[in-house]
Amino acid sequence: MNLTYAQYDFLEALENGWRLKPADDAEDRVRQFCRKNGLAEVLAKPRRWSITPVGRAALQAARSKE
Repeated sequence: MNLTYAQYDFLEALENGWRLKPADDAEDRVRQFCRKNGLAEVLAKPRRWSITPVGRAALQAARSKE
């Protein structure tokens, strides 16, 4: 899967544990795309985003293409 720059940044932020800023419309589309395609998930208590193993693999594949 080819990641866009915004998708790459979002997954990298999740992997590194960086705090996410509130999403605008464009960022929300990126987050929802990642969620719907299994790259990221929303966990409850506390509500937060988390990268999935599929997301880690996509991030590693994108890094190897650089």
